Amino acid sequence: MSQAVPVEIRKVKMVNLKGGTLVDGFPSGGLSNSIASMCFMSSVRNELVSVLESPVFSPVSTVRHGIASSPARIYANEDLRVSFLISELNLNESLYFYVSKAVLRWAKENECKLIISSGTAFSQNTKGMKELRKEPKPQRIFGAASTESARQRMINCEIPELELYNGPVNGIPGLLLNEGATINFDVIVLLGKVQIQTSEHRAAAAISHAIMKLVPGLTCDTRFLMSVAKGYERDLRRLRAMQAGNNIDPYR
Repeated sequence: MSQAVPVEIRKVKMVNLKGGTLVDGFPSGGLSNSIASMCFMSSVRNELVSVLESPVFSPVSTVRHGIASSPARIYANEDLRVSFLISELNLNESLYFYVSKAVLRWAKENECKLIISSGTAFSQNTKGMKELRKEPKPQRIFGAASTESARQRMINCEIPELELYNGPVNGIPGLLLNEGATINFDVIVLLGKVQIQTSEHRAAAAISHAIMKLVPGLTCDTRFLMSVAKGYERDLRRLRAMQAGNNIDPYR
């Protein structure tokens, strides 16, 4: 039997999160959850409370404004009873299991009642170049829950349920759902389909709106996320139009 990979969460500061929520921003199935978490981080007061450590993590330090920090860390706002898992690590899939276990263990130890995670499913546009020249329609978000109480909370916030035909939930969000269902801990995963020609900032804005419904008092500057998305998509449509006119693939 192979030895378990140790992933520890070291406490930096005592904080009271009883009855609160942990928002997972660990990138594993796209970047939308990470973008959404960073948006909340920039919109509400918070402080560093824990760091994730493991000998198998990349030996890097994240430096911002000249100050170093762990590449995987948890911030919290005690007044709102909400915490945010932020990470710049790009982990191998084999580590997702151990990270999800550690995250759920931390949430339980800090008496949180809910974990919110999210992800994106990419899809190809099949409607041709004419459709690619249009601005994408508003992003639809679906939700999946680990327990009946989490499902009811999702329904009360008018978040549509994810059905089988919408696709599976992959990565750390899927593992959090499975473990939450096993130990009867509330986990909600928000999932949106993203077409290849759209920005994940668009999905992040929709996910952020859904999270604000689930966590009253939490705010995020979704207008900024949408402005970034529209800029990216506008540039991509222009590039696509140039390719169609010249019949040249700039990446060939």
